Amino acid sequence: MKSKKKRIALIGLPVLQSVNNLSNAAIARHAEEGGNWSFVFSAEASVDAFKFLRTLNCDGAIVRIMNTAMLREAKKVQFPLVNVSSWLEKPGVPTVRHDYAAVGRMAAEHLLEKGFRRFGCVVVPGGWFLEQRHNALVRSIREHGGSLKSFHLETTMPGLIQPVTQAERRRFVEWVRTLQRPAALVLMDDWDAPLLMELCREAGYEVPRDLVMITTGCHSEVLPLCRVPLSAVQEDQELQARLAVGCLDVLMTDKQPRETMISVPPLGIVERASTATMAIEDLEVAHAVEFIRGHGFEPINVTDVSSRVQVARVTLERRFRQLMGKTMHEYLTELRVRRAKELLGGESPLSLQAIAQQCGLADRRRLNQVFISVTGKTPAAWQQEQSE
Repeated sequence: MKSKKKRIALIGLPVLQSVNNLSNAAIARHAEEGGNWSFVFSAEASVDAFKFLRTLNCDGAIVRIMNTAMLREAKKVQFPLVNVSSWLEKPGVPTVRHDYAAVGRMAAEHLLEKGFRRFGCVVVPGGWFLEQRHNALVRSIREHGGSLKSFHLETTMPGLIQPVTQAERRRFVEWVRTLQRPAALVLMDDWDAPLLMELCREAGYEVPRDLVMITTGCHSEVLPLCRVPLSAVQEDQELQARLAVGCLDVLMTDKQPRETMISVPPLGIVERASTATMAIEDLEVAHAVEFIRGHGFEPINVTDVSSRVQVARVTLERRFRQLMGKTMHEYLTELRVRRAKELLGGESPLSLQAIAQQCGLADRRRLNQVFISVTGKTPAAWQQEQSE
C-alpha cells in the first residue's frame, strides 16, 4: 500500500516560486526523490511567516531562522522542523549548517600549497560564522609560518543606503600597497569583491600576477561582476539539503523533540583565474607560469612563452628550472596531461582526437606521445585501468 504523503512547509526556502537558489533546488529535488513529501506552504523568512506556520496542519518544516524573534516563534511550532540557517550560533532547534572553521582552513591550505606565505585578509561585519572562518584561517597560516595583515571593512552588505565610502576606498588602497608581492588576499565575504579587485588594480597590483584573491563566502550573483573570475571555497549545498531532508524524516518518524546540530564540510575549492598562479618571487617566472596556465590548452610552445614574457629563452629556461624544479616544456606537458586525464574520466566520452585538440596538441598521435612520457601508459590503457 502506498504511504501517505507528508505535508511539508518551507520558510525562507521558496521552492514553490521560481528562484535560482542551489539550496532551495537541492531540497526540492531530494524531497521529490523520496516520493512521499508534498510542499503545502512556502514563504520568505519573517516573524509573521513563523506565526502562520503554527496554524498549519503539517508533518514537518524546513526553515531559515534569521534572528531571535523568529526563533521564539519557531519554538512554538508543534510539529518537527529543521533549521538550515547559520545566523544564530546556538539556535536551540535541530540545525544543519556548514562547517565554517573548515571553510577558513581550506582557503588557507589551498594558498599555502601554492607557496604563499604572505597574506592579507579583508574582515567584514557579520555573524559569528565569519569570525569562525577568520580564526581558522589565521590559525592555519600561522601554523605554517605565514604572516597575515588584516583590513577591517566597515560597510559590506548589499543594498546598504551608504555603500563603501571614498575614504574607505582610499584606506583600502593604502593598505593593499603594504602587502609585499607575491601575496594572497582572502575575503571573508564576497559582496564587495568586484570593487576590491578594481581597487587592488588602482593600487598597482594585478590579479593574479601580483596578488591572488579568494573568497570564503561565495554568492553566485556577485561572481560574474568580478573583472577577474574569483576563486572560492564552495559550500556543499547538495549535502546540506540531503542531510536536512534526512534529519526531518527522522524527526517526523521519532516525534521526540531534540536539539540536533549537524556540520556540513565544504565541497572544495572552485579555482578560477584569481588564484591561477603560484607564489614565485621572480616576477618574470611567475608571468611565465601564469601564461602557461592561462593558455596551456592552446597550441603554444616554449618559444611563445619566452616571447610573451620578453625574456631570452635560455635565460628564462634557466630561472624557471631553478625555481620550479622542471623545465617550461615539462610544466606545459604535465598541465596538458592532467587535462587529458580529466577528459578521459568524464561522463561524456570524447575521441582521442577531440581530447588532443582540447589539450592544445596537434592530434591523437602527439597526445599518445606526451601521455606516455608522463604516465608510462597510453591514454587508452590509463582509461581502462581507471574503470577497473
